[in-house]
Amino acid sequence: MPLMPYFERQWFEALKCGLTCDCVKLVIKERLRRVREQVRRPECLLLRNVAGSEGAICDVLQEAAAIQARMRIKIVDAGKAEVLRATGRSDQPPEQHGRPISDVIEAMRKAAS
Repeated sequence: MPLMPYFERQWFEALKCGLTCDCVKLVIKERLRRVREQVRRPECLLLRNVAGSEGAICDVLQEAAAIQARMRIKIVDAGKAEVLRATGRSDQPPEQHGRPISDVIEAMRKAAS
């Protein structure tokens, strides 16, 4: 792909919107996988569908966030889950409860002053 001024401007705008190399790699790999599974069409890999407009950039950012969220899900192996259930233990990973937003805001205020 030649880096012509038009394409360079698209990438510049994408960077300004928060698009990173890691986001692009995650999304392109996922899109390639889905093209192989015939869920998506090859046109989704075109530059205009990655960084061609603000809408495309936002779509890529949202896709990357969804992929990263799926990567955080802990999956228990089927054999291990069976053994855990057989011994009366939960096969679900322990949940970590989030902090209330008021605590986060209060910590930010303390740090600022």
